[in-house]
Amino acid sequence: ATHEKKWVAASDAAKSATGGDATGLLREMTLTTPIRYAVGDPVERWLHSLLCLDTTEDQLTLRCGVPSPADTELYMVNRDTLFSHHSLSETFLQKLMALYTAAHYKNSPNDLQMLSDAPSHAVFVLLHSRDDRSSSSSSSQLPDILAVVQVAMEGSISRKTVQAQLARGNRSAGDLIPWTISQQFGDANFANLSGVRIVRVAVHPQLQGMGYGSRAVEMLTRYYNGDLMDTAAEQADSDSGSGSDDSDSDSDKDDDSDAETSGKKKKGGLHGETIKPRSALPPLLQPLSTTPLPAATLDWIGTSYGITPSLFSFWKKNSF
Repeated sequence: ATHEKKWVAASDAAKSATGGDATGLLREMTLTTPIRYAVGDPVERWLHSLLCLDTTEDQLTLRCGVPSPADTELYMVNRDTLFSHHSLSETFLQKLMALYTAAHYKNSPNDLQMLSDAPSHAVFVLLHSRDDRSSSSSSSQLPDILAVVQVAMEGSISRKTVQAQLARGNRSAGDLIPWTISQQFGDANFANLSGVRIVRVAVHPQLQGMGYGSRAVEMLTRYYNGDLMDTAAEQADSDSGSGSDDSDSDSDKDDDSDAETSGKKKKGGLHGETIKPRSALPPLLQPLSTTPLPAATLDWIGTSYGITPSLFSFWKKNSF
C-alpha cells in the first residue's frame, strides 16, 4: 500500500506538470483476477495469513505518536514466544512483517522462515522507552514498532576448513562476511574470529530519515560491546552462582554422562527436539540491559549491502 501511494503521488505530480494532460504518460495496469486460485479461494486466504502476506495500513498506524530517537530503546525479541501462536504474538509478528514489507521492495516468504528458525539469527525492535503497553491484553495496545534490526552470528570457522574450501574454489552457505574476506583478501585467519553481521535494518516508512535507524544501530553496537548490561544484576547473578560451583560441575558431569547414554538412543540438537506447544514462555520483549551476551567473544560487527548513495551515507555516518 505504501508503494501504491508513491505511484499515485508520482502520477499526480506528472499530470500537474503537463496541465492535466496524461497523454504519453505511463499507465499502471492492475491484475485483480487471480491466476492460480479462484476469487476468494480459502486456500489462498490461509496461505496469505500463514506467510504474513496480508499486511494492511492499519498494522503500520502509529498509535503512540512520534517520540524523539533519544526516547527510544532497543529490545530483543524472543523468537520462541514470537512464533508460539499466541494471539498477541501473532499480532506483533504481523506488525513486524508489515514493516519489513513497507520498508523494502524485495521480500519473500523465505524472510519469514529465516526469522523463525535460523539458529544464528536474532531480531531486535526499537520501541518508545516510555511506552508501557507491551503487557496489555488488547492487540490495539501493542507498542509501535519504530524499527527492526535482524542480525546473524558469523565466524568461528577453522583455518583448515577455509583453506580446503578455497582450494576447491567453493565456500559454504552463510557466514557471508568471513567467507568474503577470506576469499577476496586470501586471509584464512579472519574466518576464525567471531562476529555479528547486521542483516537488515527496517525503519517505519513514516519515520525514515529521522534518526531511528541510527539509534537502533547505536544501541545494538553498545549492547554487543557490553555497555548496556545491568552491572548490579550481573553481579547478583555471579554472587548467587559462586557458591554452587562444585555442585554445578558435578551436575555437568552427570549431564554429560546422561547425554552420552541418551545420545546412543536418539539424535540430539534440532533433530531430537520435540515440537509441541509450550505452556510457559519467556516474555516476548526483553530489555538489552537484562539480555545475556553471546557466549563467544565477539571480534567484529559488520554489515553487507548493495551500495547506493543513501545507504553509503547511512552506514558511513554510523562508522561502518
